[in-house]
Amino acid sequence: MIIRQIEERDLAEVAKWEREISKISFGEEAITDLAFHLRKLEKAMIRERSGMLVLDIDGCAAGWMWMSFRVNSVTQETYMQFRSFYVSEPYRGTAGVDELFAAGISFAKQTGAQRIVGHVHVHNLPMRTLYKKYGFMPTHLTMEYSGCGIAGGEEP
Repeated sequence: MIIRQIEERDLAEVAKWEREISKISFGEEAITDLAFHLRKLEKAMIRERSGMLVLDIDGCAAGWMWMSFRVNSVTQETYMQFRSFYVSEPYRGTAGVDELFAAGISFAKQTGAQRIVGHVHVHNLPMRTLYKKYGFMPTHLTMEYSGCGIAGGEEP
């Protein structure tokens, strides 16, 4: 088991994982176009490759994590953002999950980030559990109301 930076040969598989992450996070609003995810990853590799980590098991990509360095526009505080985390089905629940997550935390510390921020969909219990395992605390909750109806329609 090796944790390494993303390589060109990983892009097709990682794009599929990004599509799955999108489905988990955004449901029917998910972007499922593989070409979109491939382009996004290719662009990101140019400027963020150091934070794009792959769990490699026996020469094959088995999981992936993408972390981005961010700056708060108001306070100018720097922090690290977990953008993506995915481990393919046969490796979920294995030591590979923890190895990859710990590598991400280590990467963030090496950059000097004082905080790591991760966003997770309320129904993504496995990721919420992983965050909690590593001491992440919930700080924000997004509330949505979708019962607005059609303009001119009856209000509740």
